[in-house]
Amino acid sequence: MHVLIIEDDPTLAVEIGDALEQAGEEPDFADDGPLAIRLCEMNRYDAIVLDATLPRCGDPGGFTDRLREAARRATPVLAMANSPDMLSRWHGEGLETVIYRQRSDMDGVLGALQKLVQECGDPMAQLSAGDLHLDLERQSVYCGQIPVELAPISFRILELLVRAFPGVVTRTQIEKQIWNDQPPESDAALRGHIHRLRQLLERPTARKMIRTVHGIGYQLESAAGHRQAS
Repeated sequence: MHVLIIEDDPTLAVEIGDALEQAGEEPDFADDGPLAIRLCEMNRYDAIVLDATLPRCGDPGGFTDRLREAARRATPVLAMANSPDMLSRWHGEGLETVIYRQRSDMDGVLGALQKLVQECGDPMAQLSAGDLHLDLERQSVYCGQIPVELAPISFRILELLVRAFPGVVTRTQIEKQIWNDQPPESDAALRGHIHRLRQLLERPTARKMIRTVHGIGYQLESAAGHRQAS
């Protein structure tokens, strides 16, 4: 399990990291909120352990939302502090709190972390980009709170676009995902799938969701939807 530790106390960060490594986990470290967000953008974490008193985090709910937005998945978060009062504002889905006063409390931290990850399921099976949320295990798609029914091929195309967001997915990448090494001679089939996917995504949003990058491929529009789609 790959775990991000967000802690500005080097001694405590090492204690947590050592305990995770002894339990067979793989820790990364950030000593402030901005660095944690950058790491979430670059890496895939199964869980996050953070110091609830960390400076520059701002509102707890807003900070966890920013971490998950950067990670593009609903990563479980375990908030730690040495008193219940410091944890009173930390609450929400996929978020748990634990008291840590001394090294002997580490077993409780590890137990709480493992329980949280089990309850939340596999964050790697969930992808998000803007208002779009994909559950890879259930093969389900939500645009905001609205479910979107997709055929298997449309789902695979959307998964590629969400994984690449905000980047571009080439036509070759999409064709290989759908037809492996035997794509049709004409690109009409791919254009048909993209057209259908656009229609299904535009119904709940009333805006263009997929942009054609001429001569290259396709990309999801930004969450704000301010760019004009082709």
